[in-house]
Amino acid sequence: MHKRTILYTTLTLSLLFIGANTYLIEKADSKVDRELRVAEWEPVNKGALAKELPKAGVVASEEENYIYFNDEFGSFKKFLVKEGDQIKSGTPLYEYEVTDQSQQKSVLESEADQLEDEIDSIEENISDLKRLESSLPSGATDDKEIPIEASALQSEYDLKKEIAAKELEIDRLESQVDNLERQISDIESYETTLTVQSSVDGTIKDLSHAIDNPLITIASQSTIVTTDLTEKEIVKVDEIMSATVQSDVEEKIQKGIVTRVATLPKNDPHIQTDSMYPVEIKLQDTKNELLPGHHVFLSIITEEVKGAFVVPVTAIEKDGESKYIWILTSKGSVEKRKVETGLTVDGQQQIRSGVKAGEYYIVYPDEIPALQKGAAFITALDWDKVKLRDLKKFDRPTILENLLLGILERK
Repeated sequence: MHKRTILYTTLTLSLLFIGANTYLIEKADSKVDRELRVAEWEPVNKGALAKELPKAGVVASEEENYIYFNDEFGSFKKFLVKEGDQIKSGTPLYEYEVTDQSQQKSVLESEADQLEDEIDSIEENISDLKRLESSLPSGATDDKEIPIEASALQSEYDLKKEIAAKELEIDRLESQVDNLERQISDIESYETTLTVQSSVDGTIKDLSHAIDNPLITIASQSTIVTTDLTEKEIVKVDEIMSATVQSDVEEKIQKGIVTRVATLPKNDPHIQTDSMYPVEIKLQDTKNELLPGHHVFLSIITEEVKGAFVVPVTAIEKDGESKYIWILTSKGSVEKRKVETGLTVDGQQQIRSGVKAGEYYIVYPDEIPALQKGAAFITALDWDKVKLRDLKKFDRPTILENLLLGILERK
């Protein structure tokens, strides 16, 4: 009896299944084999894309300062530092013996006056730059964002960079003036042995024991990363572009900014050799552990977009010069929509216009045969997104028909 019940039940379900198949297929408005099955689809989301130029680089001192010696008014006596010494502004560097105190005093006073005039000129220039900076458009007013053109941002960056450089130059010149005034004071005290002090912080890189000029070379404590770019690469890189730097010394990825892009080749151009152009990157973290001579791997971000609509390149369909994406509409049909594309990086495509956030698109339209505008579509049921309260909105025949339709459509 039990086996007979199972047999009847199985037979009944089989007949129902076959009947449903026949009904749906023969039904005049049946959707079986008349709808597109879309297996892969995703919502349009925003993201960031960055095109990078990878290069090998090396850490170097940001600048070198040179100390000169004039033997017309004195004779060199001795160095007070040695190569490799870390020095500060005001550190005694060398001594020399004055042979003509009166003439040397006049020379030192003249040099001090020239430096004072130069300081005054730079201060006036800084005032002009600050007035110009204040005239640039502000990034925000009354807490409302105001778009600023890239040219304005570039100008603001250039102004801040120029002002900071000139302020540092004033500090250096004032230190030189203090050094000269101290030497003048020593001469007035009838001292014959004078001491020359450093006007900058840094490391003693080279001493000329032959008393040739430059007598002393001082490498700055601040560092930069340098690399050489080819003729094709140099035209892609501009100042203020962002960069990242990695090394075996530090696990942390360092962020930097391009501060110098050479317009002249590193060596004299020659028809039989490729020209290379030096580029400098300043690291944001000045307290890093990188030392001059350390080799690094860097990436210069030549193009970047943030907060852009991004889709896989597989979702983009080309038709001549135009590009399209297939959208799944809320009415259950597919729409072939023209889009404007932008940056492409690692298989990801920026969409500048033509889509809205949250719209669903077909990831692999090339894999769907007979894909045409306006066609109805079905897709696999995602049980994780099914909610009981939503199912209650439909009657049983509708649920049963669509469930069977989905079963019949499965490949």
